[in-house]
Amino acid sequence: MRLLRAEVSGQPRVIVDVDGSTALATVDGADFDDLPPLLEACGGDANRIHPGRGVEFDDAGLLRPVGAPAKIVCIGLNYRKHAEESGAPLPKFPMLFSKWSSALTDPDSDIPLPPESSLVDWESELAFVFGRRCRRVGADRAHAVVFGYTAANDVSMRDFQSHTTQFLSGKTWDRSTPLGPAVIPAAELGGASPDLAITGSLNGRMLQDSRTSDLIFSIPRLVEYMTTIMTMEPGDVVLTGTPSGVGVAESPPRGLSDGDVYEVEIEGIGRLRNQFRADEGL
Repeated sequence: MRLLRAEVSGQPRVIVDVDGSTALATVDGADFDDLPPLLEACGGDANRIHPGRGVEFDDAGLLRPVGAPAKIVCIGLNYRKHAEESGAPLPKFPMLFSKWSSALTDPDSDIPLPPESSLVDWESELAFVFGRRCRRVGADRAHAVVFGYTAANDVSMRDFQSHTTQFLSGKTWDRSTPLGPAVIPAAELGGASPDLAITGSLNGRMLQDSRTSDLIFSIPRLVEYMTTIMTMEPGDVVLTGTPSGVGVAESPPRGLSDGDVYEVEIEGIGRLRNQFRADEGL
C-alpha cells in the first residue's frame, strides 16, 4: 500500500495505491484532503484504510503526501559519518529543530534558490509520520505510534544556519523541503527500525549513499525522546537526519546553483526529483 496526494477534480485528495490500482483512500466510507485527518479517523491503523472510487492522475503532479502537519520535527547530526564530516562530536541526546508547514513542497516541484543565501545545500532524509496522538511512549512501544515512512530533502541555507547556534533560520525557508512521493506503512518497511538504502544524487552523480540503520538515534529512541517532551499528533512528520556527503563538508564548500537537479531515493519508498531555480517569483 502507498498513500499519495494529488489533485482530483481540482481538489487535493489522499489516494491509496495497491499494486498499481489507484483509488480515493477512505475510512468508513469517507475520503480526505490530507493525511492527518485520515490518520485521526483510522486511529493510525492502516488496515482500516480502504480503496474507494477509482481515480487516475498524473504522477508528475503529485502533491506532498502530508500537506499541513501540525508539527515538523527535524533531527540534526544523526548519522555518525555526517557528524564526522561536520567536525562535530557525537551528540549525547537527539538534536531537535523545527520547520513550519510553509517550508514543505511537492515531490517534483522546482525549489527556489533565495538570493539572500550564498550556500544552499542538500540533505537526503528518511521521514516518519505519527499515526496517532501520543505522549510518553517508550522505545519498546514505538511500533504502535509510527504509521509510516516517506522521503525528504532538508534543503539548508547554510550561511543562515550558522548565524546562531539555533538551526531554524537556515532550515525553514518557504517551499524548500520536498516530501514524498508516498507514505508507506511502517509494517511494509521493517516496522519501527527499518534498514533501507538511502541515496542522494546531484545532476546524476551520487553524493550520499548510506542505510537508515546507521542512525545514531534509532526511530524508537527518537519517539521516546520526543514524546517525553510533547504530545505528537496524527500526521506529525519527523525528519530523521542526513548521511554524509553534504555540500558544506566539501573543500571548498559547494552549494546548489540555478538549474541543478537533486534526487533523493529511499528503498521501498521512491524518489524525489527537484530542480533548483533562481528565485524569481517561483
